[in-house]
Amino acid sequence: MNKWEKVKKLRSLEILGEAPQEPSQNLQAPELAPSDKRITGRTKPLSLKAKPEFHKELKRMATEENCLMIELLEKALKCYEKHRGK
Repeated sequence: MNKWEKVKKLRSLEILGEAPQEPSQNLQAPELAPSDKRITGRTKPLSLKAKPEFHKELKRMATEENCLMIELLEKALKCYEKHRGK
């Protein structure tokens, strides 16, 4: 880097102005998004691939029932087992 490039770089830094003397208010904000406060006791992750229509319907039904989608799937599994004869 030659002398003139250094001068250009310094001039571009002058455009930014002075550094703030006090921190911005964003440091007061929480670092994490608020988590769901419901304790479910579930510890095993389950990842599924589903058709968009199925996902939309499952989410709609869970919202109507005021429960989690996994809770609705658990209820459906119990119902399936009951009707299957196990």
